[in-house]
Amino acid sequence: MSFREIRNFTECMRSLGYPRIVSVENFRTPNFELVADCLEWLAQRYDGGAVVEDDISTETDRVRFLKSVAAVFLSKARIKLNLKRLYAADGLAVKELLKIANLLYQATAKADEDDADEEASGGTAFALDASAFDVKTTRALASEITRLGATLHDALGEEERLRDARLSATRKNMDIEEIESQISEQIATVRENAANVERAMAELTEDESSLARQIERKRAELERSEKRLATLESGAFYTKVFHPPSVRPAYMDEYERLEPEMDELHAAYIERHRNLTYLESELEKIERDEED
Repeated sequence: MSFREIRNFTECMRSLGYPRIVSVENFRTPNFELVADCLEWLAQRYDGGAVVEDDISTETDRVRFLKSVAAVFLSKARIKLNLKRLYAADGLAVKELLKIANLLYQATAKADEDDADEEASGGTAFALDASAFDVKTTRALASEITRLGATLHDALGEEERLRDARLSATRKNMDIEEIESQISEQIATVRENAANVERAMAELTEDESSLARQIERKRAELERSEKRLATLESGAFYTKVFHPPSVRPAYMDEYERLEPEMDELHAAYIERHRNLTYLESELEKIERDEED
C-alpha cells in the first residue's frame, strides 16, 4: 500500500466526518480495532439500518464481524472486500477501506453539487411562454404519464406480497464463502453439461460419418447391380442362350478360390460314405450269422 493511498483514505474519512483522527502512522503496524471501527462507521454511514456484528474480542468474533460487514456492502453496494487484508489490519487493509470511503465521498460530493445547482437555479425567474408548448408533445406526455401511473399502481399492489421477501433478502447476512462455493458448484455443473454435450456431438459426428460410408458403399453396389442388369437385358433371347454375354458373376473369384477345396472335401465325403456302407453291410452279416 502506497503512502498516497493511505493519505487519500485519511482525507476521505475526514471529509465524511469520521469522529476519530486517522493519520498515516496508524497503519504502520496492525491495528484491528481501528479497522473495525472504520468499517462499522462506514457501514452505518452507508445504511443506517445495516446489521453488523460488533463483538471483536476473539478471533472467531473478528471473522464473524468481517463477514457481516462484507455481506452488507456486497448486497447493497456490490463491493467485494478482501477479508484477509482486512483481518491483517495493516497498510493493505486501507486498500479495502478506500473502496468504501471513495464511494461515500463521491456520493456526498455529487449531492453537494446538486444542492448548489438547485440553489443557483432557484433564484432565477421562470417565465412561461405559451408558444413553447406543443399540443402533440403535451398529449404524448399526458398519455405516457397515465401509462406510467397505471404501471406504478400495479407495482404498488404487489408490495404486500413482496415485502417480506424483499426485507428478508436485504437484511440477511450472506456468507461469502457459501456463495462462492455455490457459484463454483454451478460452474462445475455447467462445465460438466458442456462436456457431455460435446461428447454427444462427437458421437453423433462419428455415427454420421459411419452412415455416410455405408450409404456410399450401398450406392456403389447398387450401381454395379444396375449395370449388370442393363447388360443382361440388352441382348435378345437367343443371344442370351447361344451367345451369352461375357458378364462375370458376382463372387466368382471366391468360388474359384474355394473350388479345389470343395473337390477335396467331396472326394473325402465319397470315400467315407463308401466305408460306412461297407461297414454297415458287414455288421448286418455278422448279426445274421449270430441269429442263425
